[in-house]
Amino acid sequence: MCADSTAGPDGFSAHFFQNCWDIIGEDLYEAVLDFFSGSTPPKNFTTTTIVLIPKTETPSTWKDFRPISLCNVTGKILSKLINTQMAPLLPKIISPAQSGFVQGRLISDNILLAQELAHCLGKNGCMNNTIFKLDMEKAYDRVNWNFLYSCFVKWASRQYGLI
Repeated sequence: MCADSTAGPDGFSAHFFQNCWDIIGEDLYEAVLDFFSGSTPPKNFTTTTIVLIPKTETPSTWKDFRPISLCNVTGKILSKLINTQMAPLLPKIISPAQSGFVQGRLISDNILLAQELAHCLGKNGCMNNTIFKLDMEKAYDRVNWNFLYSCFVKWASRQYGLI
């Protein structure tokens, strides 16, 4: 963990933990063991403060800010340990088609796949093919999937006499 990272809401940076490890190390180790034994961690372990950092000199809309989260080092330690334990399981439970969040898979692979698909659709005289490009930027929690599906079905029925 980078020692000069910004401190979390508790005011303690990684630098503090590294320099005071002789004093606090055993207590923190016991607290982490308690957590992995099923105990609820103290609230201050996982407290996070969200801060808006301006992207421009004179921000005027919410898009002009970048939210960052300032996490306590203890929360970062717990997250890192959980991540390390879960990493070998993720490829087994996440579909091979999912290109993010699994080591060795790159989200940029989707771009190459889309380019290859577009190239192949134009070959062999197949002119009745369609590719939809939807702008899903930061919209996963805002997309009404039923509406999107209804639009697609309506479009497909007009184009191909489906349904």
